[in-house]
Amino acid sequence: MASDAAAKWQAGAHPADGIAFFPLGGEGPPALLLHGFGSDHFLWLANQQAIAKVADVAALDLPGHGESSMDIGAGTIGDLAERVAALLDRKAMRKVHLIGHSLGGGVALVLAEQRPDLVASLVLIAPAGLGRSVDRQFLSEYSRLAAPDATEALLQRLVVRPRLINKYMVGRVLGQLARPGAREALERIAHGIETCEPAVAHAAASGRLRDVPRLVLWGKDDAISPLSEERLGALGGEALLVDGAGHLPHVESPRLVNEKIVEFLTRQKA
Repeated sequence: MASDAAAKWQAGAHPADGIAFFPLGGEGPPALLLHGFGSDHFLWLANQQAIAKVADVAALDLPGHGESSMDIGAGTIGDLAERVAALLDRKAMRKVHLIGHSLGGGVALVLAEQRPDLVASLVLIAPAGLGRSVDRQFLSEYSRLAAPDATEALLQRLVVRPRLINKYMVGRVLGQLARPGAREALERIAHGIETCEPAVAHAAASGRLRDVPRLVLWGKDDAISPLSEERLGALGGEALLVDGAGHLPHVESPRLVNEKIVEFLTRQKA
């Protein structure tokens, strides 16, 4: 018999949500995976099976990404957080472990500040708005990608080992960009990332997060959004810097990242 969480995950999103939603299974409390800018739920392939050992996992494509609607409103972090919160409300989900990378991490943090009743814990992987800066050139060039070689070169800036960017990833990015409205949506979201620091900093310093356990994972060699010790300190909680990893530590060092996430989530059950 399915757990209450599994039944609610399986219920699916109402078409009006415009959010593609993917129940992935597992045992334990609900955990929701939120991907980064320009990505989709497929970037969790190296992580979802490990996390499913301790949580009932689901993923989604954020608005403007993957199979979700290109209707993104203003495209700000706050707007995206409200959309995810509305989805959880419609599913009657409470106390969900939010695991977010980059854009998804910023969305998770703002959502937790706005609606702490929805959140059991936060796992933030290089969350948007908490770095020292953001690579604006990467954001501006992404939505204009058209040729495989240029796409591969831009994506390689995400990682320490360029060979991790394969033809499948390149093809998937170009396929997503070919969707009607995708380039315009991503351009607007990119602007939202560039201007999100005040909202994320406010959320990070909010007293409303005092009862929300927090884990931050960051690649030591992140060139897209280098770690800010000051902003990390304002957020508090636990942190792990991942050696030999750039902006995608969950892809570059999946075993280490998975072990840390599983250990963190397991402690939340105690």
